[in-house]
This record gives sequence, C-alpha cells and structure tokens, in this order.
Amino acid sequence: MLLLDIGNTNIKIYDGKEVRRRVARAGNLPDKPFCYINVNPELEPVLAHRHTVTDLAPLFQFSTTYRGMGIDRIAACYTVKNGVVVDAGSAITVDIMKRGHHEGGFILPGIRSCKDSFANISSKLIMDPKKEISLGDLPQNTADALLYATLKSILLMIAFHAKGAPVFVTGGDGARLCQYLPNAVYKENLIFRGMQKVIKETGRSC
Repeated sequence: MLLLDIGNTNIKIYDGKEVRRRVARAGNLPDKPFCYINVNPELEPVLAHRHTVTDLAPLFQFSTTYRGMGIDRIAACYTVKNGVVVDAGSAITVDIMKRGHHEGGFILPGIRSCKDSFANISSKLIMDPKKEISLGDLPQNTADALLYATLKSILLMIAFHAKGAPVFVTGGDGARLCQYLPNAVYKENLIFRGMQKVIKETGRSC
C-alpha cells in the first residue's frame, strides 16, 4: 500500500515502513497505484487524470464546524479522540479534539518562517532555529532572544489550549517542540495513520 501526503512544497511517500520526501512536482509522483491526500492546487489536474490513484479526502467523515479545514489537518486529527493535535511545519496548526469532535483550531507561523520574518525586518536579526537554548532563563544575546520569543510564543499558545490534555505532535519541527511540552508525544506518521484508518473503515485498497 503506497500512501502520499502531497503538500505545496514536498510530496511525502509512505510505503508502510518508511517515509520518503520528494519536491512537489508532477514528475515526482510514483508510477505505481497509490492513495493520496493533496493540498497542492497545481498538482490537482495531474492527479485527476491518473486512473490508478485514489483521493482519500472525500472518504473522511469528520465532525467539525470549522470551515475550510485542510485535508492534511483532518487526517492528522482522525485518529485522536481527545487531545490536542499539533502539526509543526512551515506553519504550525493546532487543533482541539474532544470526544471525537473537532472543537476548532488555529495556525501559527512555523519556526523557520519566524526566522525569515526576522531577517526581513533587519539583517542583524539572525536566528538559528536548531540551536538549543534554555527557556527557563532570559536570553543574553539577540540570537537567543529571537529563538526564545519564537519558541515561547508557540509553546504557551499550545499549553494554554491543552489545559493538561494529551498533545500529539507531528511535522518536521514536532520532535523539537515535544521536548518542551508536558503530556506531549511525537507521532511522525500521524497523518498516514489517519489515512490508514479511513482506508480500513471504507474497505478501499491502494
């Protein structure tokens, strides 16, 4: 079973064992049959003309009143009955699940997006997203101050809405955020788990 999570920047391909990443363009789509979710409008016409692929988006029966929620967020939330779902990529999405219902959510700039924003303000505002810093001490230099403010603002928003509930984190910066969040667990393949669940529920094959 080949599953694809198609984003605006990358295509993530999951074969049940490992995830491979390719740049999001038509030539990087596998020749084999696959099931997919897609948020990339440029690839939609290409996928529509492939007869050996299955769009899983219409199969999700997801309880929410949120309008315009991306299918990647829905898939990430699909296996969580109670808790907070965090997808930490270029943007950070935070969604609240209670008794299987999506209560709502919000979107924050990702860590690297913040880095780019600071650089656009001034060439002196240089942040290293990978640097390890203590969030218990006030920064004593500009680079640490930028990273401290970025991480604190993200973490405080998540913690405020979690209120002690379990936090399920995925995405490229997910493991980084997890180390600072109580009750948090990193689920690298959370979106693919949601895709697998809807395939099992609907009896589809890929």
